[in-house]
Amino acid sequence: MAPASFQRITNTVCVMDASGNLGFSMVEKLLQRGYTVHAAVQNHDCELQFRGLSCDTKKLKIFYADPFDYKSITGALRGCCGLFYSFEPPQDQSTYDVSRPFHFMI
Repeated sequence: MAPASFQRITNTVCVMDASGNLGFSMVEKLLQRGYTVHAAVQNHDCELQFRGLSCDTKKLKIFYADPFDYKSITGALRGCCGLFYSFEPPQDQSTYDVSRPFHFMI
């Protein structure tokens, strides 16, 4: 028999990089379908962007998370049953080093 923590069913999902174009669209669609969404964003001024959603935002929680900082991500993931990761590389490719892969494990 699985531990109680694995049997718990929740309707909460996390969207990493929710302030990007793809992430923002996913947040909106998930909210429209009745999910509680933990939107993990990197910029503290992204809250204004989510006020323009065309759906009910009562089930939206915004978390400020750095994708390269494990501790900042765990708060956004707590209580979630699913993760949508929509990382979009920065427009300035000189700041994104593809030669050093980053491995993240939860």
